[in-house]
Amino acid sequence: MSSAAPRIEQRRRVANILGLAVFASLALLAVAPLAHIVYTVVVNGAKVIAKVGLLDFLTSPPQPQNPSNPGGIGPVLLGSAMLIALASAIGVSLALFAGVFVAEFRRAGISRLVLVLSLLLVEFPTILVGLYIYATVVQPMGTYSMLAGALALSLVMMPYVAVQVSEALRGVPHDLREAAFSLGVSRLKAVYRVILGIARRGIIVGVLIGIAKVAGETAPLLFTIGGAFNRPPTGLTEPGGAIPLLIYEFIQQPGPGYHELAWGASLVLLAIVFTIMVVARLLVKGVRL
Repeated sequence: MSSAAPRIEQRRRVANILGLAVFASLALLAVAPLAHIVYTVVVNGAKVIAKVGLLDFLTSPPQPQNPSNPGGIGPVLLGSAMLIALASAIGVSLALFAGVFVAEFRRAGISRLVLVLSLLLVEFPTILVGLYIYATVVQPMGTYSMLAGALALSLVMMPYVAVQVSEALRGVPHDLREAAFSLGVSRLKAVYRVILGIARRGIIVGVLIGIAKVAGETAPLLFTIGGAFNRPPTGLTEPGGAIPLLIYEFIQQPGPGYHELAWGASLVLLAIVFTIMVVARLLVKGVRL
């Protein structure tokens, strides 16, 4: 028995090392495609931005037919900012009410239905959202518009924010709710003045995740905003452009100037999404109840 024990312990150590090596290799294999994508975007995008200049690339209109100076993404960067701002104003407000309803009336049948629909919409094909807005907004208006694009993005954003808000509110300890009720505060005031304040970090994380999601969406914009890349949008009822749509359109064109602009826009979009996710991650670490 005494001579067998060291051999068994050695076998366990060898098996443990081999197991860790296998899991580490599989983890690296899973991360490798993402790392290669990021590397490719950064290398190709940085070359274009260095060629044009960061300020000029972010402010000037695209000139893809001029290979020596292909211009920038100024109009579509402004268009993306307008779309995200308007979609957030619509989607976050509605999703906030939906999340509060699901969290506070979780036993009601309609509350469960709202939660199930929200979870289903998270995986819903976004191109169908674009087709829906095209049929209900674009066709009746007779034109593509920034408003139609913002409505499509708000529909994409709402389920993400609603689910995150409901989860954040459910994470608030029940004792805090009872403490608010014991002071004679109504349920409505307890929710909007106490509970939402306690869960505000989790709610903000949900909003940031929704913004990061719609910032890179292309499919809903194919049928809604029209793709006006050379001038900034002057109104919500006029066609406009966005960074993901520019990347989709320009990468299919044969000229090198189009490809350079697509790579540079990809790097800007990657930086925007990465910044949002880093802020969301920091907020998650800072959650305290």
